[in-house]
Amino acid sequence: MSEILKASENQIPAIIALAKRTWYATYSSLVPLEQIAYMLDMFYSEPLLREQMNDSKHHFLVLIEGDELLGYSHCIELDNKVKLSKLYFAPEQQGKGLGKLLMNAIEDETRSLGFSLIELCVNRGNAAQYFYEKMGFKVIESKDFPIGDYWMNDFVMQKVIS
Repeated sequence: MSEILKASENQIPAIIALAKRTWYATYSSLVPLEQIAYMLDMFYSEPLLREQMNDSKHHFLVLIEGDELLGYSHCIELDNKVKLSKLYFAPEQQGKGLGKLLMNAIEDETRSLGFSLIELCVNRGNAAQYFYEKMGFKVIESKDFPIGDYWMNDFVMQKVIS
């Protein structure tokens, strides 16, 4: 039985391990391997994740089954919206409806925080765009973001929730 919980600091190593597996599987056909390694180092250090987990504007959820981390999300409260910064599942768990479960929990949390708009960025060419569209997100713009010496070529997507 899967359950969705607020992430805790003791899950940071599992989140980092899952990010590495997922990012290489997802992005290796979209961006250079050096860029993946750079971004993982930048976004997935234990000190950074610990700092974010202790910041009241950052919200991490994990979907677990038994002791196994199957997926996780990271949202950030901004002025007038919640930014879905990360939503990842182990490659072998994708396509099983778990993303929808976690997205529903993200929407519930967004409502409970008093927000009605969720925004995210998805790499152009990433099949996850179709998942987000099925979940009701719409592309509002195409944007290129510099990350060190690299670029992320993304679609910015939004969903209004009631």
